[in-house]
Amino acid sequence: MNKKQAMRRQVERTFTTALIISAIFFTIFLIAAGNGIIWLKVICAILTILISFLCLSLLYLRHELFRPDRIWMTVAAGSLIICTLFSLILGFPCPYPQ
Repeated sequence: MNKKQAMRRQVERTFTTALIISAIFFTIFLIAAGNGIIWLKVICAILTILISFLCLSLLYLRHELFRPDRIWMTVAAGSLIICTLFSLILGFPCPYPQ
């Protein structure tokens, strides 16, 4: 394996780890929102959005945002941002459904 391939694998491993961490924060966000723990909900929402936005920004800066072998990273980061924002806007899940 040459140096360029090794670097690409390391980048992919790093992005994968960051997206998994972001997904874990999103899961904690949903659980906290469902149980009414507002401070944990806010912290996890901020971390989810920041990590996912950082991944998208770095993919854009590396010119890999729409590469066929990196499109899954773009979709994962974008979907985490969209799902978190929609959940915050709609107020779902909430501990006391109307």
